Amino acid sequence: MWLWWAIERSTHRIVAWALGDRGTCTARVLGQQLQQAAHIQYCTDHHKPYRAIVPKGQHTVGKAHTHHIESMNNKLRCYLARLRRKTHAYSKSATALLHSLLFIWGRKFATELRPQTGCILSQRLWDSNIEIPI
Repeated sequence: MWLWWAIERSTHRIVAWALGDRGTCTARVLGQQLQQAAHIQYCTDHHKPYRAIVPKGQHTVGKAHTHHIESMNNKLRCYLARLRRKTHAYSKSATALLHSLLFIWGRKFATELRPQTGCILSQRLWDSNIEIPI
């Protein structure tokens, strides 16, 4: 399960987020929450699904432009043990992860976010498919 989130670069305010797999379907959930205006520039890494949600003229690709979100990812892993790799705090419950993220964002990042309505069906190769709340 992957956390996709977007921040406003100048204020570090969270503007969009989604939980799901690494595919284009989850990217579109994130993309539906992003503001669309000609003057807005989006900076991402080289992950291909971003091309499906960001207009080409507004898309800057490269790790040099994503240091703010990477820093926030590190802070999030410090605050929320279930996001660290190979820990005892790992939970397979998507709902538990969702509520933990909303709590940490509100407590540590001073952001009021609400869960989106609906879910994404995550196709899994090794087990049965799961529904991830968004």
